[in-house]
Amino acid sequence: MIATHPKQETVQNLPEKRRWTSEEYLKMAECGVLSSDEKLELIDGEIYKKMSPVGLPHFWCVNRLNQLFHTKLLNKVVVSIQNPLWLDDYNEPEPDMVLLPMMGSQERPSGKDALLVVEVSDSTVKMDRTVKVPLYGRFGVVEVWLVNLMEGCVEVYRKPSAEGYSEVKRYDEREWISLVKFPDVKISVAEILGIKALNL
Repeated sequence: MIATHPKQETVQNLPEKRRWTSEEYLKMAECGVLSSDEKLELIDGEIYKKMSPVGLPHFWCVNRLNQLFHTKLLNKVVVSIQNPLWLDDYNEPEPDMVLLPMMGSQERPSGKDALLVVEVSDSTVKMDRTVKVPLYGRFGVVEVWLVNLMEGCVEVYRKPSAEGYSEVKRYDEREWISLVKFPDVKISVAEILGIKALNL
């Protein structure tokens, strides 16, 4: 007789998780089950609380990016800041920024619509890099920028697949990044990080 390891048996007997859908998640917010003050996002059917309040470096980085994209892509995109991005019935993360095409006001933006997703990371680098970035890849988001404030760089993820992204490049303060969807538009990493004044 083969003995069953107690830990192995415990894992096998765990009940199935009950995942929440984006519709249920929205209804919970509407009914007040989820506080409007809480910063939450839905990932793989689980509700995640954002780990820390937004600090000043994060706040100013998002504002700089907003100015850069509005200036360089004037009337070409919608710049959506810290709003939900619907991926499927179980995934509705809230990236720091999404560039979207001009769309009808009643349309719900999805991952396939996103021209660029940006996550500004300080204390959230591990979560963003290991959970959220691969999630965007799974749903075909063409390009993700992870602005790593801790290390002073921008990680750029391209070529999405079921496993995440097959192309990852890291840009430092001396470099410029062009967008997949707008190859003629170049953004200075030093300007993103606030090392150099915005040249608008």
